[in-house]
Amino acid sequence: MKRVLLSIISLFLALSAVCGLTACVEESPKDGNEPINQTAYDRNQLKNDFLTLADEVIVNEDSVTFKDASGAESITISKNPQKVYNLYASFTTLWYEAGGTVAGCIGGSSSAETYNEYIGRDITEDEGVEVVATSSSGSKWSVETIVSGQPDLIICSTAMSGYKTISSPAAAAGIPVIAVSYDSFQDYLKWFKVFCNLTGNPELWDSVAMDALDKVLDVLMEIPLENNPTVFCMFSGASSLQANLSTTVVGGMLKLMRATNIADDWYNVSGATRLDINLETVYARQPDMIFVQCHGVTEENIALVEAAYGDNPIWNDLNAIKNNKIYYLEKVLFHNKPNSRFAEAYQIMAQLLYPEVEFSFMKESN
Repeated sequence: MKRVLLSIISLFLALSAVCGLTACVEESPKDGNEPINQTAYDRNQLKNDFLTLADEVIVNEDSVTFKDASGAESITISKNPQKVYNLYASFTTLWYEAGGTVAGCIGGSSSAETYNEYIGRDITEDEGVEVVATSSSGSKWSVETIVSGQPDLIICSTAMSGYKTISSPAAAAGIPVIAVSYDSFQDYLKWFKVFCNLTGNPELWDSVAMDALDKVLDVLMEIPLENNPTVFCMFSGASSLQANLSTTVVGGMLKLMRATNIADDWYNVSGATRLDINLETVYARQPDMIFVQCHGVTEENIALVEAAYGDNPIWNDLNAIKNNKIYYLEKVLFHNKPNSRFAEAYQIMAQLLYPEVEFSFMKESN
């Protein structure tokens, strides 16, 4: 059975689009399970909605005040920390994008791949950079090693027990910690503003982030109001497959581009962002397209899907499979945090959803 492998690294490097201005507005672009809006976007309102979280960041003369994911009402961090430990690879690349450097980071092959892709080198080989852990999982950290390094600031994720592991020991040692949760383009804009001002590079926020925002808006303003596809979006982990809801990064992108995600209608009493897959339920809805968000090497994720469903007659009788409309989204833009490259991800997704549309960015790249 033919599979369509999406290669995204080399697509669309020069990307400035022309927008269409229209009236009327839909609700905020925050991810959720609200009905798909079928009225035209208002560009200014959409921009304001994307900037909602960033606008809550308060930049003081010597510090930045914001709400992190720790549960605190707000935290205040001094600008220009000299010794930073960043304990999540994707957030480390965002810190570097904001003009910062680190004294400590996560090592390992997966992290090295992320550093190479977004920073241009494996920073663990830089002079003055210490690998303080080899996994983003807090359960595998040596807290004593991290705290004894006496960093001025620790940045970590609320995922994989990171913040839970380090918060109390760091507080006892007087080390400030930023707990980051990053699940949408809105989150990128917020955290990039925080990081740019902490590193003393606010001009990068004005240029890099605003350029990315403009390009994302350009794409969304040209999404058709009619003939929008139904989709089924899967997450392919190391050894398992789940359905992505619109509360995930990729699911939220699909929703903003007016695709109907069939899994959003599934029973979800726990409020999870991913659900187990029932092929009979998928078959009943017959999605136009299937997207597979790859956690690892694309070829390995293709093999995982083939092993799980390749011999299943229900899977093979799906219209999306028979029409070769299954798309594997490589992790560099659709699993790792794409940061300023969000625009590339939106552009690629738009072309897959609406191959009949000649978007402005396509003309610009020719």
